[in-house]
Amino acid sequence: MTRDLPNQSVLRQLVAAFGPDLWAHRRSLAASYLFRLVAIGAALFAPWPLKVIIDHVIAARSLPHLLERSAPALTPEQLVLLMTILFLLVAIVGALTNAREKNISARIRERLTWQLRDRMLAHLQTLSPTFRNDNRSGELVLRLVDDSDLFIRILTKTLPLLFQHFATLVLTLLLMFWINVRLGLLAALLLPVLALVGRYYSKRLWAASRKKRKHEGKVSGLAQEIVRGLPVIQALGGEHHARKKFGKTNVKRLKAGIEETRVAVRMERTLQIIQGIALALATGGGALLVLRHQITIGDLTIFAAYIAQLLKPVEKLNDLAETSGRGFAGGERLLALLAQRALVTDAADAVTLGRAQGLLEFREVSFKYPDADGRRSVVLRGVNLRLDPGRLAVLVGESGAGKSTILSLIVRLFDPTSGEILLDGVPLTRLKIKSLRDQIAIMTQEMHLFSGSLREALMPHGIELSEERLWEALSLVALDEFVHSLPLELDTSLGEDGLNLSGGQRQRLSLARAFLLDRPILLLDEPLANVDAASAAVILNALEHLRAKRTCLAITHQSSLLQYADDVYHLEAGHIRRDEIDHSVHRKLRRMA
Repeated sequence: MTRDLPNQSVLRQLVAAFGPDLWAHRRSLAASYLFRLVAIGAALFAPWPLKVIIDHVIAARSLPHLLERSAPALTPEQLVLLMTILFLLVAIVGALTNAREKNISARIRERLTWQLRDRMLAHLQTLSPTFRNDNRSGELVLRLVDDSDLFIRILTKTLPLLFQHFATLVLTLLLMFWINVRLGLLAALLLPVLALVGRYYSKRLWAASRKKRKHEGKVSGLAQEIVRGLPVIQALGGEHHARKKFGKTNVKRLKAGIEETRVAVRMERTLQIIQGIALALATGGGALLVLRHQITIGDLTIFAAYIAQLLKPVEKLNDLAETSGRGFAGGERLLALLAQRALVTDAADAVTLGRAQGLLEFREVSFKYPDADGRRSVVLRGVNLRLDPGRLAVLVGESGAGKSTILSLIVRLFDPTSGEILLDGVPLTRLKIKSLRDQIAIMTQEMHLFSGSLREALMPHGIELSEERLWEALSLVALDEFVHSLPLELDTSLGEDGLNLSGGQRQRLSLARAFLLDRPILLLDEPLANVDAASAAVILNALEHLRAKRTCLAITHQSSLLQYADDVYHLEAGHIRRDEIDHSVHRKLRRMA
């Protein structure tokens, strides 16, 4: 991006995309702004009791008409006591309303942050797997977590603060003009100067902040890649190379951070000088007016307090510019993520399917993956395939032949370029995506597990299952004795992705989870890959049990699985051919199993 500030088009897009989320909290927001206004009024009224004490007690001037009518017989001591009480009440009102506003704003901020993160995650989950090709997972995590927080802070903290400063500015100027027109003009002349300085440095600060944030995303993405690949890096002795690469990326972020600080310091220095000049002129000019009896000492005191109040936002301008820059940059990145469209969506007339029988058919299915340059590489050409319930079909082919693409098309991560896929005679495009995926259990080569207990890992999607059901699944894959040997059994903690289990144990656990889902279609991605002979035998025996009531499709390059298949298909050059099977040998092998 070459622009420094978000232009009107971007601002309109931000309002259109996130305005409804903010509007849903309009009542709480209105209450927040109301309390903020009361706090502003209390802050502006706070110096007036001191003015009364200076002018009408110490200087012994006659009381203002309004005060004289309401308290005509007060002694100086009583007037001081009354002003002290009034000052205390104003301070209490200001503190209470300020605290109330902060609590309301905090609740709005936390709710909006949660809602936006949930919305972004939901959108991210609709995007195709190819989206990850050009987006590091670490950078996506930064968008999902940090950018959401930064942008919501713009809406719930920075904007209300700007409103507070603007309201304070307008009300303070009005009061200054009421006290003395010339002093009010002096204060008003400062505003264009501050605005020009703020705009000049804000553009540079926002640009520096955006650049720093960009490099932070790269650092985060690379860090996650290194952490996830740490065992391989260590095994290959690549620690020095990883540190060197990480260091180069961090240096770019370091330079961007230094540049951001340099611009911020220059801005702060300039604003402090202007603030000093303003205070000097206001104090000197006010003192001359006192000497000429054009204003009172109390008026000068109030004016000094108001000039400090007027310049208080100047002290925060640096932080506001930095926060706004980071927040709007985060908002633009969220817009870019929302702009990514899902390749697969529900049709307007899509229907929900009950439990399917499981008959899957490919009819003249072709598929092309889009390349980075916009061209498409052909993967499947006119594929015809029939998968029947109660049978195990095995699909073999060279690496990259398109075996995993077949699985992706069945679960509708993609739709065919041409042809159609049917489930029980209904095209998949006529089914709601969730309804379709609720029919399918998958055993993947690389199982994804959230960190937590073994019990939680076995319960698919958080579904509560009985102890008996869990142990039945573990027994099916011969993991029950292993789990019984663990000190906490089912409550034993698993590391991220189950890294404290062996490869064979993770594969068997994946199959146990697929069994617990109890769905009519079972897809297996290299079920015997990276497992020892004992685990392979367990998995094959479990498949004999599972295949009876399910439509099973396994993609593999392991010849041992072919012996247990009811149907064998070869995928080559985008075409599928079916192999003939000696069923007498097949039945003998199944009896031996």
